[in-house]
Amino acid sequence: MRAIPFLAVLAVSLFGPFGAAAPELAGDKLKVVATLPDLADLITAIGGEHVEVKTLARPGQNLHAVRVKPSHLVAVSRADLFVQVGLSLEHAWVPGLLETGRNRAVLPGQPGFVSAGEDYETIEVPVRQDRAISADVHPQGNPHINLSLGGGLHMAKRIRDGLIRVDPDHAADYRTGFERWNGDYLKARARWDAIAKAAVEKHADACLYHQEFDYLLGEMGIAIAAFLEPRPGLAPTPSHLGKVIQTIREKGIPVVLTAPWSNNKNVARVAKTTGCRILELPVMVGGRPEHGTWIAMMDDCVDRLAKAYGIDPEAAVRRFGGKPAGKEVEPQRAGGGR
Repeated sequence: MRAIPFLAVLAVSLFGPFGAAAPELAGDKLKVVATLPDLADLITAIGGEHVEVKTLARPGQNLHAVRVKPSHLVAVSRADLFVQVGLSLEHAWVPGLLETGRNRAVLPGQPGFVSAGEDYETIEVPVRQDRAISADVHPQGNPHINLSLGGGLHMAKRIRDGLIRVDPDHAADYRTGFERWNGDYLKARARWDAIAKAAVEKHADACLYHQEFDYLLGEMGIAIAAFLEPRPGLAPTPSHLGKVIQTIREKGIPVVLTAPWSNNKNVARVAKTTGCRILELPVMVGGRPEHGTWIAMMDDCVDRLAKAYGIDPEAAVRRFGGKPAGKEVEPQRAGGGR
């Protein structure tokens, strides 16, 4: 007899049988569950006083390996709106969470479900899907669009539309919230684009651990020359690290890019052997005290990446300008990757 998972038993005891009626709105606020802090920031900025947001992942976690907690189940069971990035970023834990949470209103295909990355023009779409060559298989391409300069705008639009869908009475407020956020985004994006123009002139190469920063590097014109992972999700072998070290030396790569979760002994070994620095960048809002919003996080990522390659961000803005291009900035196609 197959054992019943603990979380499924807990769900039945807490929420009753699957198919219970969708939760009522709590007072004047929508109960929104977001898989990561970046989404929570956008939801709060757009939804304002009309939303109450619960975030599941913690800053610095590997988003492919978040552990579901009983508190997550409670949040999902009571949610009016569930927001994920999608593109298989959370595929290891969200499907089971939604099934066990027993709230039909936020299941895929329902008005209360938002996959914020849907329809984004992704990079690194695999030619074939084979776990024998890669532990992390993403059929729709690289899912880390929350670390793309254009990804924030795309996700914000889908969040706006999702809020309006489940709460049409406050549609005007959600549109206003989006326009306010977009104004801040346009100012920041103009600055980022100016810095990117200076970075393009460097014709620089990068080495990183996992493929989280591929969009950002592509948008800044920095080519990816090596990954510490031989394939996404696979731990590096000594022979592979030897090839990475050789590449760093040959191309004069100044830093190894890593996330908090992957800043490990392999990164330290490569940095020590080659003499390059370790540049740890955040993978989610809240990873550093100054990263209170998605725009602030990306602004810091662009600045620190530029400085690592010898670029003065403020000098680049003065040289190339930093004025907003228009009402909306459409995402650029990012290059690089494997």
